[in-house]
Amino acid sequence: MIPNCDIIIPVYNAVNELKECVDSILKYTDEVNYRIIIINDCSPDPEVKNYLNTLVEHEKILVIENEKNLGFVGTVNVGMRISKNDVVLLNSDTVVTDGWLKKIINAAYMDENIATVTPLTNNGTICSVPNFNEDNEIPHGFSVDSFAQFIEKTSLNLFPEIPTAVGFCMFIKRKVLDEIGLFDEETFGKGYGEENDFCCRVIEHGYRNILADNVFIYHKGSMSFQGEKLKLMKENGKKLNEKYPYYDKMIANFIRENPLKKIHENIQYRMEEYRNETDGNILFIMHNFFDEAYNHSIGGTEFHVKDIIQNIQNYNAYVLSGNMKELILKHFYLGELKTTYHFKLKEPINLTHFRNKYYAEVLEQIMTSFNIDLIHIHHLKQHTFDVPFVAKKLGIKVIFTLHDYYLFCPKTNLLDENYEYCIDSRSEYKCRNCLRKAYGFYTPFINKWKQHVEKLIEQVDLFICPSKSTEELFVREFGQKIKNKITTIEHGIEEIKDNYSKHQRKNRIEQKSSSYKIGFLGGLSPVKGSNVIYEVITSYPKQNVEWHLIGELGDPKLTLLNQVNVIKHGRYKRESIQEILESIGLDLICFFSQCPETYSYTLSEAWRSNIPVLVTPIGALKERVEKNGGGWVAEGMDSKSIMKKLDEIMNSTVEDWEKVKDNIRKFKYRTKKEMMEDYIQLYNKFISEKEKTTLQSNHKKFTNEEVYLAAKYFKPILEGMSVLQYNNKIHELQMELNSIKNTIGWKILDYLRKNYPQFIEVTKRVIYLVLKMRRS
Repeated sequence: MIPNCDIIIPVYNAVNELKECVDSILKYTDEVNYRIIIINDCSPDPEVKNYLNTLVEHEKILVIENEKNLGFVGTVNVGMRISKNDVVLLNSDTVVTDGWLKKIINAAYMDENIATVTPLTNNGTICSVPNFNEDNEIPHGFSVDSFAQFIEKTSLNLFPEIPTAVGFCMFIKRKVLDEIGLFDEETFGKGYGEENDFCCRVIEHGYRNILADNVFIYHKGSMSFQGEKLKLMKENGKKLNEKYPYYDKMIANFIRENPLKKIHENIQYRMEEYRNETDGNILFIMHNFFDEAYNHSIGGTEFHVKDIIQNIQNYNAYVLSGNMKELILKHFYLGELKTTYHFKLKEPINLTHFRNKYYAEVLEQIMTSFNIDLIHIHHLKQHTFDVPFVAKKLGIKVIFTLHDYYLFCPKTNLLDENYEYCIDSRSEYKCRNCLRKAYGFYTPFINKWKQHVEKLIEQVDLFICPSKSTEELFVREFGQKIKNKITTIEHGIEEIKDNYSKHQRKNRIEQKSSSYKIGFLGGLSPVKGSNVIYEVITSYPKQNVEWHLIGELGDPKLTLLNQVNVIKHGRYKRESIQEILESIGLDLICFFSQCPETYSYTLSEAWRSNIPVLVTPIGALKERVEKNGGGWVAEGMDSKSIMKKLDEIMNSTVEDWEKVKDNIRKFKYRTKKEMMEDYIQLYNKFISEKEKTTLQSNHKKFTNEEVYLAAKYFKPILEGMSVLQYNNKIHELQMELNSIKNTIGWKILDYLRKNYPQFIEVTKRVIYLVLKMRRS
């Protein structure tokens, strides 16, 4: 049973603040048998008395008028003498929040040795949040009530001991008042220092003062005796330290060490989750991050997710990736990274773990702890197939965007061990040999893979393809299982402005120029046709071509290729590619991908620079060029077919080239804005259809302590440094330290330090004197 409690409010003017305070108490104090004792300390403002007269008939309120001004300490003592219960001393410029008193009383009675309890506040010295020992405003995006709810939901429930309560809201047990007495009215007069004096007596009687870190109460700040405050602080501070010589040192040590740091860190880590009213929380499942190359270089999938997250205005976006040993969750809002969490798996997962209970447990805890409303899968590498199954258990809808062919085969690209397109030549024998070469598997693994993929497909609500050709391939492969829940949403790109005059130059063919500039753009690996690129460059008979390799070289043949007419530009940043292409002045860009691309951002980049393209006759490359008319499609995948098409292109008329460029300029490209309109519509639809399930006892959820530790797990010292870079830096510094320790000088100093410490002290003094003499 919760003990009775009297809430004592001393009043001196500030009627508007008093009204707000009383209203909040009446609204938010339930499940506790309480009484409000309001004591008017001779307020000169007549509105105070007028307001108090409206309260005298209230069954929960006792109004008292002092015959003369007693000051703060004398006034609260009047209240504590009248009360026979536990008390809360509450400033009139506070606003209490939902369930505040019950939570404070529960904290007080956790231990019989607890005497006082103080909640968190925005303006309460050592009890202040979000910044310690500062006067804080309510953080942007929160109201008083929503911030209090946030504090309660994310509290670590530490209830730490503090050296003194803070008087804005101070709970005191009646038994302690009876034992050690009331406030020292004679010494501390109108206020300041009285609660500190009381808390020192509490400590000396073997009791404790604690902080209720699950309660937040708003405190505007001192409203009474403002002109006298500084004088009172100095006078009473001196009196306090005369009585308790240890007080200042105790407080200074507490502030310096800040044992409440964990509470403040937790608030800072998690504040962004609750800061803004949003339309929902979306979890994006990925194999890599778009803001750092965590597992491998950043590619089209990452670019696409980045475009979505930077353009969704009213959602919390969570991106989940991993490294088979842990899951890393990043929280973004308005495209900005807010917090990163690391959740360890009990055991590593691998490709053969289609379902893994430890992965599923952590995933479920993430979904429940971060209140996920929708899952948008972009890749399942580094994950298990548990994702949609866990989502369904929690009533969460699942969207799956198909960026490659991972559901066909774990190799993702529909190429065999010789990097040849295999969709029409597959057999159990061929697939078995291919996967044996790739992963060492002996058994027909692809059969088991397909069984699990088909079960996964059943759990997904909608599949999205970036191109129609991709959709057709998936329907051809999985038939009716996927046909009725797959659609195409083409990626959007930055709006293309008419910048032809900027890039226009006299046509090389019209000039009968002796050379052509032909480029290859993107990650140039065997999957992207590096073998064909090499053969074309080294075998093409015409010598009037300057070849440009723009991007990362993922094939040793290209890396070692050394010809006068081959220029290697290396890796580039996405945002700088337009400038690079403009500076080179290419006539043609070639895309010789050996697998069916699902979209190709690099193709879009070529067209953004008004450069025609030559592509292989497969996938989205073929589909988009035929639809756009901004280039040519080779008749075959091999180098001979491509060189034949190159001859045709170079022999084309000026009019043919201009027509292709006109097609590029005039084509209506799908913009990011248009793409986002489709996604927002889908997100709203699926979130509204989420089953309103309450958290069941069998639904797993992280404790607030676990979430705090996940956020604290890794905090880079240097801004913008990735996990890999950070670990490499630590390793580099460790190597430097080991090198220093191996020097003769270090070994001599270390020997002297251990065996002749007095010599080290003398040496320090000598060095200090020498440096001092040099400065003078």
